[in-house]
Amino acid sequence: MNPKIQYPVGRRIRNLRKQQRITQEQLATWLQNLHAPITRSIIANWETGRGDVPAYCIQLIAFLLGAKIADILPDLTFKGRIFVQTTHPSGRLVRPPQPTRPPARASV
Repeated sequence: MNPKIQYPVGRRIRNLRKQQRITQEQLATWLQNLHAPITRSIIANWETGRGDVPAYCIQLIAFLLGAKIADILPDLTFKGRIFVQTTHPSGRLVRPPQPTRPPARASV
């Protein structure tokens, strides 16, 4: 998992867990009862950004903490431009023209 993504996920799990006043040990026990091989130290690693949160655990954690999956996952919208490459009939790659920004409004 991308480090820029995993740390916010772990931090959000920590925040949700603390809001519910649940310890790492309690969360690990609940996950183990659902047959997920998760220990307290694994949860600590997630929360500090030293480990990846498995995708199957995110839904379980959201359920156990009474949260939505979207509360755990970061906003993954693209704020930059997305470049799409297309193939010219000659076989070379061609980028479409970049969109132009609207002119700035004059301040009054």
